[in-house]
Amino acid sequence: MTQRACDVVVIGAGCAGLATAIAARSMDLDCIVLEKAATFGGGSAISSGYLWVGANHLHAAAGGTDTPEAVAAYLRYVGADGIDEARMAAFIKEAPRALRFFESAGIPFRVSPRIDHYGAAPGAMAGGRIVDTPPIDAALLGDQGGQVLLPAGPLFRLAGSTLPGGANSPAFWAAAEQAAREQPGLRASGAGLITWLVKVAAERGVTLRTNAAVERLTMADGRISGVVTVGGVTITARRGVVIASGGYESSPTLVQRYEALPDWQSMFPDSIAGDGMVMAMECGAATQVIGNNLSLFLGFRNPDEAPDGVALCRLSGTQELPAPHTITVNRHGRRFADESFFQAMAPALRHFDVVARTQPNLPCWLIFDQQFADHSSFGGRPPGAEIPRWVHQAPDIPTLGRQLGIDADGLAETVRTFNADARNGVDRGFGRGHSAWGLNRYDPRSTLGPLEAAPFYGIQLHPTALSSAGLLADAEARVTHLRGHPIPGLFAVGNAAARTETGSGYQTGYSLASGLTFGLIAARCMAGGG
Repeated sequence: MTQRACDVVVIGAGCAGLATAIAARSMDLDCIVLEKAATFGGGSAISSGYLWVGANHLHAAAGGTDTPEAVAAYLRYVGADGIDEARMAAFIKEAPRALRFFESAGIPFRVSPRIDHYGAAPGAMAGGRIVDTPPIDAALLGDQGGQVLLPAGPLFRLAGSTLPGGANSPAFWAAAEQAAREQPGLRASGAGLITWLVKVAAERGVTLRTNAAVERLTMADGRISGVVTVGGVTITARRGVVIASGGYESSPTLVQRYEALPDWQSMFPDSIAGDGMVMAMECGAATQVIGNNLSLFLGFRNPDEAPDGVALCRLSGTQELPAPHTITVNRHGRRFADESFFQAMAPALRHFDVVARTQPNLPCWLIFDQQFADHSSFGGRPPGAEIPRWVHQAPDIPTLGRQLGIDADGLAETVRTFNADARNGVDRGFGRGHSAWGLNRYDPRSTLGPLEAAPFYGIQLHPTALSSAGLLADAEARVTHLRGHPIPGLFAVGNAAARTETGSGYQTGYSLASGLTFGLIAARCMAGGG
C-alpha cells in the first residue's frame, strides 16, 4: 500500500470534476483528479458542449433582458414534480456567477443562437441562455493533447452553433472535414469544452490522473477521509471527496434496477457505470429517483464507429426522427407520438398496457425512404451517404415490415395515412411540427415528408437516457445520508447527483451548467471547512 494526502480528491474528469478541481485550486486547495478511463472527459466530451445559464452576463452585454424570476418560472415549469426548491434557487443564483468565475479562470464562453426547448413555457427566452466555448487546438495541451476523449466522425471540430442545419447541413460537413485536414487538433463542442478545462486545470497545478479507478471511500471519526484506488493507493482528503463520476448509464445492473426500459443502449462510455453512487451508498448515502424523467431518448449503435468493440448509442431524437420522410412505429406498425419533439416520445415509451401486460411502444423502429437517404444524415454519415448494409432495406413497405418483425398490414396502413397527411402539411395523428412545445425549429414544411421512394429502410431504435437516479445532494452539493443529514466530507456534482435542481424535464445545457455551478459551490464549501 502507498499513501499520499491532499486537500481535495475529485473522482471523475468530466466537466463537473474538472470544474470542481479548478475552483478548488483557485481557493488554494491541493487537489487531485482521479479518472477511471484512459482519457479525460467522460460523457461531457461527447456531448454538445452547451451550458444553459439563465440571466447571464454575456446575454446582458448583448442587450438581453433576462431575469432570475423568468429563469425560475421556466425551471419550475420544465422541472415539474422533480424540483428541490433550495437547489433550484442555488442554481439560479450561482450559475451566472460560475460562468463569470470560469471565464475569469481562462475559459472563453460565447452566447449560442440555440433557444429554450419549451418556447411557449412561462419564462422562456428565444435565445441568450445557452452558451458554449469556441474551438481550441489540442496542441495547447502539449503531451496531454491526446488524452481527451473524442467522438466519432469529424463534426466535433466545429461547435453546433457554427452553421445552421447541424449534421443535415452539407456545408457543416464540408467545413468540419476541411478543419480536419487543415487543423487536425481542432476541437469544439463537448471535446472542446473538456480541452479548455484540462488546459486551465493543468495550468493551475491540479494533479490529473487517468487509469486511476477508485475502489472505495474511507471514513474516520464519522467523516469521509479519502479514497482507496483499485491499484491499492490510499489518498487522504483533508477537506473532502467530490464524486463527479457521472451516472450509471453503462451499468446493465443499475440500469435494470432503476430504469425498467427493455433493450437499453448506453450513449456514454463504459466507464460511466455508477461507481461513485455505489461507493457513496456503502457509506450510508441516500439516492433520489427523478420521477417522469424526460431525459429519455431513442437511438441506435453504428457498428462502423467501433469495429473492435461496442459503439455508443447515437441519439436519433434531433437527427433522424424529426427529418422529413421518416416515421417511428411500434411492433403493430403504428406511430405513437410526435417524432419532431423527442420529449413527447418519453412518456409514450414508458406506457404500459395493463391488458397485454407489455410496454406496447417498445421495441420500436425508425422507418425511412430513399428521399431521406438522399438528403439527410443517417448514423453519423454525411447527408446523402450510402445507407450501410446493417440497415434493413426492402423494395416495399410490407416486405420491410415482415423483415423487421412488424405487423406488415399495420405498417402499410400507417404509411398510407402519414403520406396523405404529409402531402397536406398537417399531421392529424400527433401534430408533428405544429407543437409550440417542441424544439421550436420544426414546422410541417420541414419535418413532414411522405415515405414513397424505394427502397425503404428500417432499424430498431433503443431507449437511452440520463440516469433517473443519483446521489441526493443539498444546495451546497453535500451528499445526504439516509437519515437526512449531510455526510461530512462528501460531495456530489454533475450527473452523479440527482438532478433535483432541474427536476423531471430536459433542456439542452442543464447538465453541464449544473456541473460547473455545483462544482464551484462544493469547492467554496470545502475551502470554508464545510
